[in-house]
Amino acid sequence: MKFALSFCGVLLLLAVAFGSEINAEPLSSTPVEQTMDEELMFQNIDAVYSASKYDQKTARAPAKVSIITAEEIKRFGYRTLNDILSSLPGFYTTYDRNYGYIGVRGFSPPGDYNTKILILLDGHRLNENIYDSTIVERGFIVDTDLIERVEIVRGPGSSLYGSSAFFGVVNVITRSGRSMQGVELSASVASQESYHGRLSYGKRFTNGMELLLSGTYYDSEGNSSLYYAEYDAPDTNNGVAYKADDSQFENLFGKISFKDFTLTGAYTGIEKGVPTGSYDTFFNDSRTRTWENEAFLDLKYQRVLSRTLEFVGRFSYNWYWYDGDYVYDYGPPPDIVVNKDEAVGDWMNAEVFFTWDIHPKHRLLTGGEYRDSVNQTQKNYDIYGDYVDSKADIDSWGLFLQDEFNATDSLVFYLGARYDDSTNIDGEINPRFAVVYEPRHSTVFKFIYGKAFRAPNPYELFYEDDGETQKINPNGVQPETIASYELVGEFELNRNLRLSTSLFYNDLEDLIVLTEDPLDELLFFENLGTAEAKGVEIELYGRWESGWDFSMNYTYQKAEDGQGNWLPNSPEQMVKMNVMYPLLAQDLLSGALEVQYISGSLTYAGNKVDEAIVTNLFFTSDSILNNLTVLAGIYNLFDEKYSHPVSDAHAQEAIVQDGTTYLLKVDYSF
Repeated sequence: MKFALSFCGVLLLLAVAFGSEINAEPLSSTPVEQTMDEELMFQNIDAVYSASKYDQKTARAPAKVSIITAEEIKRFGYRTLNDILSSLPGFYTTYDRNYGYIGVRGFSPPGDYNTKILILLDGHRLNENIYDSTIVERGFIVDTDLIERVEIVRGPGSSLYGSSAFFGVVNVITRSGRSMQGVELSASVASQESYHGRLSYGKRFTNGMELLLSGTYYDSEGNSSLYYAEYDAPDTNNGVAYKADDSQFENLFGKISFKDFTLTGAYTGIEKGVPTGSYDTFFNDSRTRTWENEAFLDLKYQRVLSRTLEFVGRFSYNWYWYDGDYVYDYGPPPDIVVNKDEAVGDWMNAEVFFTWDIHPKHRLLTGGEYRDSVNQTQKNYDIYGDYVDSKADIDSWGLFLQDEFNATDSLVFYLGARYDDSTNIDGEINPRFAVVYEPRHSTVFKFIYGKAFRAPNPYELFYEDDGETQKINPNGVQPETIASYELVGEFELNRNLRLSTSLFYNDLEDLIVLTEDPLDELLFFENLGTAEAKGVEIELYGRWESGWDFSMNYTYQKAEDGQGNWLPNSPEQMVKMNVMYPLLAQDLLSGALEVQYISGSLTYAGNKVDEAIVTNLFFTSDSILNNLTVLAGIYNLFDEKYSHPVSDAHAQEAIVQDGTTYLLKVDYSF
């Protein structure tokens, strides 16, 4: 670890020294801002940063990449990061009325808090240091109105990003001050007495400094009456949870850029009622609820040192707080007690890397990262005693290297690897190899091989509540690993249509899952053993001068454990369609239609939830008044009845989702 920190320090000193002496000139690659202005097609941006930590065309990136733009987020009424991801092939999401979960290519083990997807905000790691998770439902650390685009890089990413970049990397890119250039006000009202407001200010000043400040508040009563057959008894209100589904959040976001420096700060605080009786809590008591807070400050320094050399260095301090009130009846006789569950995480993160065009055919990326966990505390207690008092100190570091070799104008090879070490694991080496072949401008083939790992987190390793609900695995928990093979074909059929196909195979070992010990009925984490997934993804995009935009994708995925058993919460087939279309001229009215079919999947008990077809419909007007945008949306238009599988922490095997709901949203800028 000391070596890694020293390595990072030396690189930083070199960068500052070179930066003060070398006249900065742009690298040979095209900047993202320029590419965005010149090459926008099919509601997709032809440049991506997250696949290699530098700007490159998506066609040349060593991964299957999807990009969701601000326009798509706006027209389809996406309110959460889960909404955005659920529109993509290979992705699916679930919700247990407390947390949202991301599934990728057949894997979403119930009880896993999104530990196998690395979430970034402008390149800053959001996964916290207690559960390796981040909030993806209501309360994501930035308002979706502030998102410029979302880059989704499929496949193992540990060769650049280390632990948690298991199934992919999602990088949320925020808007710049210049994109706002003034004040924005946003207000919305929705079903379940839900209200949302945002106030933002952005500006680029004459000296080149850019500023963006924003605040959001949200309040919802939630579904006021939820019925669960598992609690249908007189002493549990006949299975009805009444006014126990409420939620509130507020977040703040600020970003200031001047010359080579960017300072970013963000905060979100969420309160959520838990109506499902999870973890054997006393049913229909609105005092059962959770609070989560995330915050960070990130300072980034990026400088072009010469025509062939660029440096990036960043340092951040991060906070995470979680509190849970869980109401239990310890009787008989009735003895209602509020159990307190708490977690606090603080950590510092430092990263430096160089992008170096060492030869016209070679681009080298090299750097290092160090993470110092200042605080990793978990507690659980009530009036009868203390059950959990765990303090951990898991620090980690990594060194990475990638070479991009352009053998010819149409053939590119990528070879990279990263070495990671930390307090709780032995050294891990994870490589990535890719071949990109572009025989003509309209056709691209990619072969990608990569490995990744995820180290067990403090919650999985050390959480035990004295025999109440959860215990430590006596055999320990090992890192889970994945080896992935993927073949991608991308084709421009004509000036209006594009087709993308992908064949993938994932081989997993020591998959970490939450399960129940039948001997004492306590939950614990264990390594499942081996698992594998294989499948195909097909996407068709269309865009026409008349204003029509169309995308449709199909996914077939088969995920099984080492004994050939179908994994829980793993739908076999998905079909999704998104259409944007003009209705009246001059942007007076446009429409957007989203349809998603998800096949049935298994619960943790081996039963099957039914397939579902969910339809969302939206209408947008940009020109009723100057600088005013109005959005009206209906979610689950046909009131489809469907459920999501959930973890063993619930008496229910699956949780019913909302029926038809509406949204009315107004944005005004000046």
